Amino acid sequence: MTTQQLANVLQFSAVAIFWSVIIFKVVPAQRLDRFRQRMFAIRDEVFDFAADGKIAFSDPAYILLRRQINGFIRYGHHLTVFRTLMTAAIHEIYRRPTTSAWRVEWESALDSLTPSTRRAMELFHYRTKVLVIKRLLFGSPPLWIVTLVFLVQITCQGAASSAIQALKAASKKVFTGPINDRLIEEAAQGEFA
Repeated sequence: MTTQQLANVLQFSAVAIFWSVIIFKVVPAQRLDRFRQRMFAIRDEVFDFAADGKIAFSDPAYILLRRQINGFIRYGHHLTVFRTLMTAAIHEIYRRPTTSAWRVEWESALDSLTPSTRRAMELFHYRTKVLVIKRLLFGSPPLWIVTLVFLVQITCQGAASSAIQALKAASKKVFTGPINDRLIEEAAQGEFA
């Protein structure tokens, strides 16, 4: 190996390590911080909503929502596609009910609220769910890679099937195009007559 080749390998290795650190360490940490900051903002809005007297701090809906938001803030680093899929698989294997106890308590707590307060609390809850879904979908570089491979595969399969169809149509025209089917039938009838 020449000195130039060794220098190229070292340079490539350094660049690969740099981008690996950026993609797999810096970007996920920044995304987690942004997720938590947005959850803090929703939690602050829920607190302000209660501070304005629109819901009591002791109301079960307020307590449940705040507890859920605090859980997302504290355990946001555990929100991954892999863990979500494994949880769903465990629920399926052990035939556990898909409705959680939290969900039952939440629906019960919402039933005791006025319609306008209920809508506001549902909106806060909806916004937290949107943040969680975004975190799951866009927060996983391996998921990005799998999705990219899947899209390339689908595109290539579509292009291949289109190419096969075009090839079949072209070969049919090449082998039967200049010959009229009616002329073939008339010639065949004339030979047997």
